Amino acid sequence: MEFLAPLMLIGLAGASVPVIIHLIGRRRAPVVRFGAMDFLLGQNKRVARRLRLRELLLLAVRVLAALAIPLALAKPFVSCASRGVIVSRGPQAAVLVLDDSYVMGYRKGGRTLLAEAKYRALRVLEELGPEADVAVVFAAEGSPPVPELTRDHLRLADAIETAPLTARPPETTVALRRAAALLAGSPHAARRVYLFSALTRAGFGGEAPWPPGAGPELHAVPVTDDADLPNLAVTAAAAEKDPDLGPRGVRVRAEITNFGLAKVEDRAATLVIDGRPVARGLVTLGPGEKTEKRFSAALPGEAKTAEVSVELDGDALAIDDRRYLRVELRRDVRVLLVDGDPRTVRHEDELFYLETALRPGDRSDSALSVATTTVDDLPKRHLADFDVVFLCNVRALEREAVADIEAWVRKGGGLIVTMGSNVEADAYAAAMAPILAQELKTPLQLAVGPKGPDSGRAERIGRFEATHPVFSVFSGKAAGLREASFWKIQLLGPTAQGDGRTALARFGNGAPALVERRLGAGRLLLYTSTIDREWNDLPIHPGFLPLVQQIVRYLARAPIEPPEAELVVGRARELPVTPADTRIEVTAPSGKKSTLEKQRLAGRQTVPFGGVDEPGFYHVAAESGDKVRARPAADFVANLDPRASDTRRIDPAELPAGGTGAAPGEAEARRRVELWHGLAAALLLVLLGEALLTRRG
Repeated sequence: MEFLAPLMLIGLAGASVPVIIHLIGRRRAPVVRFGAMDFLLGQNKRVARRLRLRELLLLAVRVLAALAIPLALAKPFVSCASRGVIVSRGPQAAVLVLDDSYVMGYRKGGRTLLAEAKYRALRVLEELGPEADVAVVFAAEGSPPVPELTRDHLRLADAIETAPLTARPPETTVALRRAAALLAGSPHAARRVYLFSALTRAGFGGEAPWPPGAGPELHAVPVTDDADLPNLAVTAAAAEKDPDLGPRGVRVRAEITNFGLAKVEDRAATLVIDGRPVARGLVTLGPGEKTEKRFSAALPGEAKTAEVSVELDGDALAIDDRRYLRVELRRDVRVLLVDGDPRTVRHEDELFYLETALRPGDRSDSALSVATTTVDDLPKRHLADFDVVFLCNVRALEREAVADIEAWVRKGGGLIVTMGSNVEADAYAAAMAPILAQELKTPLQLAVGPKGPDSGRAERIGRFEATHPVFSVFSGKAAGLREASFWKIQLLGPTAQGDGRTALARFGNGAPALVERRLGAGRLLLYTSTIDREWNDLPIHPGFLPLVQQIVRYLARAPIEPPEAELVVGRARELPVTPADTRIEVTAPSGKKSTLEKQRLAGRQTVPFGGVDEPGFYHVAAESGDKVRARPAADFVANLDPRASDTRRIDPAELPAGGTGAAPGEAEARRRVELWHGLAAALLLVLLGEALLTRRG
């Protein structure tokens, strides 16, 4: 035991004062024999013994009080072994970096790593002393801006105690870099960073936070001594149609990864659809392994969308044991191909290349339902059963058929007309003008054919509207289109400016190749060459398949959209806005509601929503007028960034150069434990006892 103020021990001599007073007070009275007194004293011996005991206790209490006072003033302390970080007191600048990412929700011994980190951070803050300028920086991705250094330690303690666990991955290196920048502006010579983290690899990446030997003094304070944090996580999930289970069948694939150092056997994985478990399986994984678990199920009811999740039986880090999906069933686009030149030899038929492109490999998941017919059988078809119609090298139709097609297009149908030897400009002008995108003129023969002597005169696609949905899948060079040769094309008549017709593509000589016209709620396209190889060789080039599929989906208003990037927690979501919207309300998975008011919506088609702070399903509603209606098409899903699920720990030796971290396995350090606080408390108890004994006397 040592003392901060050893001179105060002189006061221990005062412990003799109560004893001296007690001895002086014991004077012997003269003894006088009296018979009656002998009788009374014999009756009160018990009372006398009790009084003597009280006096002895009172003497002992007063001696203890006299000893406790100088001992407390001398401030005794002891040194003991400690594996915690050594905290230096006095004037200095210090930054406490606290990891609040979701990996800190890992539970050990009934409490989370974040709770342990808070406890250790508060102890360090207390030991720094009132002369230290301190700041607190949080390490989760997207943490708020770094505050200034301050001596208001009560406010910092409150910030540490109330810090919530986030659902974001750690950016420890970024947090250390911010801490170093904050310390660089301090006038103190002593600059230290204290890191409270599980030291998992997820938070450390990229360049070091400061050059070797040039940064502040780094002390790593690990929140667990375990070298391994076993964790099994669902790190990815995707869904696709499963034709084997019918039109509502889906196949869900989930990637499950074992980040621990031990083998995991027979862990249960469950497929949940709209809150109901529908399938279950077991997974076994070795250390560091990953596997793909597949489920097949039919979506319930008649709804077009379903909320789907894959869930593992819980472990110490429960937040990454599930992955969410929003599965949407899309109906197939119904296409009718009208064959104007049917042949008995399959590859010579007018529709051979077109039908093959719309049924690539005869896949059942192409989302296109294709039917074929001839000109003679076209009146037997009910146009309302189709979204898109191809008229391929057909002769001029009867006026009644043209009127039916025109009415169908005006209601929203999509029609494309292609050229060929059966197309006569005069007959088309007389009968089919209402359903043509532009008037036809005389065909232009550019070359005899692909092997003729003048084949070098063949035309090629010169330019096209790259931003139009039909051509949006092509790059600027579009080699699969531009390399095709056209040796015969259909010339078109002149058009008046502003008549609603648009040339989407032109040949090198300026002649239109693909023309669009709007008709009512529908769309018309005119392709000025053949859909087979009679006038060109486009069908054998790579650009043919995506071109015709894009045409079909554009006419049907069902474009092939690229897969939407998975939304992770912490990213913003663009929400669609209509002119009538006065308020948009978003409900988070926990039930928390966020509102986007009218001033943020005015004049916009989309608005960013930045409150994606939880994994799960988000539901959107919009207020138009005085009613709030759900908007299921705008609902979305957010998942965890799987990087933080990697709970493998780094070696403290990998920390930035210059650090003096105290990590598991390091040599024991010595720390001071002050005892005078306990002595002061004991003194109060002694004085309370003395008062009670005196009052009783």
